[in-house]
Amino acid sequence: MKLIPSVWETARLTIQDLSENEIHIVQKLYEQGRYIHQWDGGSLDYEYAYRCFTDGDLPPNGTKDKFKIQVIRVKETDTIVGILTTYQGYPKNETYYINYLYIDKEYHKQGLGKEVISELLSFLREYKFGEVRASVAIKNWPAIRFWTGLGLDTINGFYGDNEYRADHYADIELIKKF
Repeated sequence: MKLIPSVWETARLTIQDLSENEIHIVQKLYEQGRYIHQWDGGSLDYEYAYRCFTDGDLPPNGTKDKFKIQVIRVKETDTIVGILTTYQGYPKNETYYINYLYIDKEYHKQGLGKEVISELLSFLREYKFGEVRASVAIKNWPAIRFWTGLGLDTINGFYGDNEYRADHYADIELIKKF
């Protein structure tokens, strides 16, 4: 399977592999999204950007060469406004997994996330991937609406706690087949 390019564009954005000198900026952006943990029960990873840059955020038996952490920039200003992390080939070779997408809160509701993922989906179709997956916290209604609106609307499974309580959490894995 062909790898997603190190640099690619949409109408308003440039998406490119994270460089070492951007780790601090990306970590601050990741930490801005800490409110997500109210829905997924996770905790803030104070080394997230560095860990992704050096080791990757890998699935079981995953390899760093199939992992990408990319920054999303507004072309007009060259400002970093988002993060996209993905893994190619998990759990099957023809699967592309979207680990994490975050857009700076100052740029919410401008369609930037949709623009990035729509272009990514075009690449995946062109490169003959069989499916794309994303895992979403069940309590994260905005993300569920976002992903299902982009066609990741088949539930592959539920993971996490078996019953609902305020302090229990679960994820659904969404799939779009090509």
